Amino acid sequence: MAQSEPAQHDLRGVSSANRSNGTESPQASYPASPALAFPDSDPLNILDHQRNVHLPSDLHLRDLELMHHYSTVSYKTISRHSAFMDSFQFEVPKIALSYPFLMHGLLALSASHLVHLNKDSERVKEYEELAFGHQTLALRLFRGELDNITPSNSEAMFAFSSIVTVLGFASLQTTGVQSLPPIDEMLQTYNLCRGVSEILQTSNPWLKTSNSWVPNVLASMRMPEKPLPADIEKNISLLFKLNSDLTVTGQTMEETAASENAISEISTTFQQVHSGFAVAWAFRWPICVAPIFISNLRDRRPMALVLLAHYCILLHKMDDFWWMKGWPRRLLHSIYTTLAPSWRDAIRWPVEVIGLSSPGE
Repeated sequence: MAQSEPAQHDLRGVSSANRSNGTESPQASYPASPALAFPDSDPLNILDHQRNVHLPSDLHLRDLELMHHYSTVSYKTISRHSAFMDSFQFEVPKIALSYPFLMHGLLALSASHLVHLNKDSERVKEYEELAFGHQTLALRLFRGELDNITPSNSEAMFAFSSIVTVLGFASLQTTGVQSLPPIDEMLQTYNLCRGVSEILQTSNPWLKTSNSWVPNVLASMRMPEKPLPADIEKNISLLFKLNSDLTVTGQTMEETAASENAISEISTTFQQVHSGFAVAWAFRWPICVAPIFISNLRDRRPMALVLLAHYCILLHKMDDFWWMKGWPRRLLHSIYTTLAPSWRDAIRWPVEVIGLSSPGE
């Protein structure tokens, strides 16, 4: 006697078992499940409560892609310091949920990084649009918070201030548009750094007295200071000597004092970086120099340009970051071509360290 075929089941029901000699298959003796009893029922109904929903159907997939990229890749490109990276992977995105300017900043950074990684991709224009859009919104919303820094938003202000300089350099890298000479672009970055410093000074008292993660991160980025290597000491001494010769520099006494302060601050920054401080401490130099020194840079005064050339060595230590890549070299080249030939020997050290072998580079 031929055996009956096995029952055929699917998600919507079950087919009748083939019968042999009019006898039902043994499976028929078991109680039927609702799905088997009603072939037209949907087993997914158990998950569908038939309630009215008000969620948008658009999942904002592009922004989800940006946040995924930020939380898995881009956060690691802001700093090499582990405590800083950990905070920007875990703490900062949580804070950004309450502060749209910070969320747009993180998404802008992620999109800019994707532009850098996909320069030859058909999606590069899409990423450029996302980077520009999120950065524009971030800055617009951030400006609205500047006059209202409070204990509650101080962490968000610190976090955004920490990435805004990165966004500035990233814009130069991703757009490929250099509307200003590199020296003037550096001056704009100086203004950005000085503005960030004012924000941090305002929020700093609240950050210190709260249970914030910020003070611990900043403290961990400092190391015991070590003496400068002899070659750096020698080249810094040459700068002091040059600056003191007013017949060569043509500076006033006030300008000489401002340049001397700038040399001292360069020396301090070299010492910090050499001691193992986070390389981002290099951004402190623009904050410490006097306004008259900034004016001399704007006017292309040679002594100021020589000091800026030496600062390029510190920026060059960040050259492996995608948002800084190649920029110190372009800046040094601009300084080299701006200086009169009689002054170029004064920047021999930066030229050798950075590898600017010829002015045509």
